[in-house]
Amino acid sequence: MSIVITDEIRNMHFPKPLKAEEMKYYTENFALSVLRYCFDCYDSWHVADAPDLQSEDGAEGIEVTELAISLDKAIVGDCLHYWETGDVRYKNKAEHRGARAGEEFYILPSFDSNDELAALETIFRKKLGKLSGYKRRGINRLGLIMVLDGLPLTATAENWADVVRVLQSGADDKYDRVFFAYSSALSYYNCVTDTTTNYAIDRDDFDALKKYARYMTENK
Repeated sequence: MSIVITDEIRNMHFPKPLKAEEMKYYTENFALSVLRYCFDCYDSWHVADAPDLQSEDGAEGIEVTELAISLDKAIVGDCLHYWETGDVRYKNKAEHRGARAGEEFYILPSFDSNDELAALETIFRKKLGKLSGYKRRGINRLGLIMVLDGLPLTATAENWADVVRVLQSGADDKYDRVFFAYSSALSYYNCVTDTTTNYAIDRDDFDALKKYARYMTENK
């Protein structure tokens, strides 16, 4: 662990939700904080633009993406707009999509592991398409971190790396490493050695990392 989670971080309180336009930057900060929590080699990395996380010399990069069912992402967007504007039409949209929405909460509709793995496959296929452009720019060591705000279903946690392995097997350009971060672990697939390692994340630490990422987003 190279990130120090202080009591000051743990006790942070944010009275309002993030604005919708800040969510991408928040996810990138959170991904970097998780990598620093699990490894010592990302201290000098920073949030950048395409790829989202970069080494100090710009020779290595890691793309950041959320793992979410497309419908869920739409619901989250509706709720953020509702909280920000107070416009009840956004609340109604979220509920029309099958969610429950309140002043400071939302409950997403249920789904199964097939839905979750299908979302992961769709996201990974899209991200594979970016690799050739990065490599033309001279960034030859590239990774991807997928972030899930919560716990994956058991089949997703057990089989996600198999999806990555199969999709990369027929690709011209491949990621060197792929991470899957969720509320109890960071799962790391080393694409070169074809091995997967899981790093446990304490639940309280996970919540503190989210607060740290929120602070970094609002004070960029």
